[in-house]
Amino acid sequence: MKNTLFCFLLIASNQLFAQFSVHVVDVVANDLAYDANTNKIYVTIPSSNGSNGNSIGTINLGNYSLDTTVFIGSEPTVMAITDNGQYIYVGFAGSSTARRYNIMEQSAGLQFPIGSDPNTGALYVEDIEALPGIPGSVAISRMNNGFSPRHEGVAIYDDGVARPMTTQDHTGSNRIEFNSANSMLGYNNETTEFGLRRISVTAGGVNEVTVSQSILSGFYLDFIYHGNYVYATDGTVVDVTAAPFVAGHFNGAAGPAVYDDFNDLVCYATSDFSGVITFQRYSPASFLLQDAMPIGQAFGFVFNIISCGEDCYAFNTEDNKVIILDKFASLAGDLESNSRPLTIYPNPVTDYFSIEADNYAFTKISIIGIDGKTFRNYNTLSGNKYDISDLEKGIYMVKMLDENGQVFVSKLIK
Repeated sequence: MKNTLFCFLLIASNQLFAQFSVHVVDVVANDLAYDANTNKIYVTIPSSNGSNGNSIGTINLGNYSLDTTVFIGSEPTVMAITDNGQYIYVGFAGSSTARRYNIMEQSAGLQFPIGSDPNTGALYVEDIEALPGIPGSVAISRMNNGFSPRHEGVAIYDDGVARPMTTQDHTGSNRIEFNSANSMLGYNNETTEFGLRRISVTAGGVNEVTVSQSILSGFYLDFIYHGNYVYATDGTVVDVTAAPFVAGHFNGAAGPAVYDDFNDLVCYATSDFSGVITFQRYSPASFLLQDAMPIGQAFGFVFNIISCGEDCYAFNTEDNKVIILDKFASLAGDLESNSRPLTIYPNPVTDYFSIEADNYAFTKISIIGIDGKTFRNYNTLSGNKYDISDLEKGIYMVKMLDENGQVFVSKLIK
């Protein structure tokens, strides 16, 4: 079930910044990831969602609804997508394993054990990250179930086989992020040591190199990494080019973060003590708030936030919703639309696309950017093959005018 509401995003000066549409997908989701190749959001769905629980679900950004679900295992939790869009790796609360999901085949694949400790028993996935450039390999921060501290070291698995060298247990990196192909950053968020760690990655495994204390501080704090900077869930910005130091702070940020490469902004889904959620975007250069949008369609804690293409964001909340903010959909909504079926293919497109539509002919086709700028007009429709090879990669609208003056709008990704 989904509900669609339209809201306005305001900048700090209270002037109208841009119109976003807010889409609500009612689903219990533990984590989410976006694949640009399929233009879909993938979510891990626990058993509490009902008959389609214990699965990976696919959210269609064309109609903002849960498309398909594929059984993946007992109580799936965190997930990581490979940088080539081939696999999603999944951890579980219900089994001491990890599993990978083949995106193009939409099928669950290799499942492998995480290991065990003679004192604390079976190990589970706390955090998971795919190795850059190596889709068959994954880094896992491991934990026990029921002991304190829970941390059981970081390990690398190649097609399910653990490399021999792992980091130490007890006090280590509960949260991990790759900052290069052979290096990770880690953070201890369960003891007052609160160390920010550098971890080297080699063919033999992983090794903790340095620990910096008094940089970040907080139980259950998380972070993302982008361009030599760490952005923490409490709004702290850390420069990790060399010895880590606090470079600034995003005032008012308190929640998961994502880096928006399209607009060069750091985005937060902040929930206050009363459970009110606000979507915020900050400048990474000045640390100033650029715009903020209250989200009235969900309530409570926000678990994760992702970017789902240009001017598209999604996050999951504790009241069992996935919220999708999409500027493109709002812009398309400003145009006259029609429910008659048509297909644009291939989509995503590299050079040429075609249109499949029965029983009517178009007299004009336009390619429009999400900012409303028209990039191409086709007034003579010959061969049903339209060249956009010279356009930059991004999200566009195809606006089609038929012989009766009706307008049709469809999303196109390059």
